[in-house]
Amino acid sequence: MKRDQISAEKNIKALCATALTVLFFSSLANADIGDSLVLCKNNKTVRTLRVEMGKDEKCRAIYTKQGVDETIGSGQNVDSCVEFVSNVRKNLEEAKWNCREVKEARTSTLQLDAAE
Repeated sequence: MKRDQISAEKNIKALCATALTVLFFSSLANADIGDSLVLCKNNKTVRTLRVEMGKDEKCRAIYTKQGVDETIGSGQNVDSCVEFVSNVRKNLEEAKWNCREVKEARTSTLQLDAAE
């Protein structure tokens, strides 16, 4: 391969890795970040757990896997949703995942140089 082709392939790989990171953290930016947002990692795999309040005044426990949100429980009382999150966190930690509460999340926007 020519040097330019190798460089272009490296740039594409780096762009894809960055895009995945931006997509993941953009979902965190939309979350109401409070005491109930948990980030779990196992090697390079990431899962998130959070509690959201709906317009209907019900809470929802949300589990995010590979960028897809799934409601794992809901209830009238936010404590019940926190319990859902706590139970899933416990299960992940027992399976050797590293989990921590997230107090703050920031996103960044990827900007490409027009010459690339």
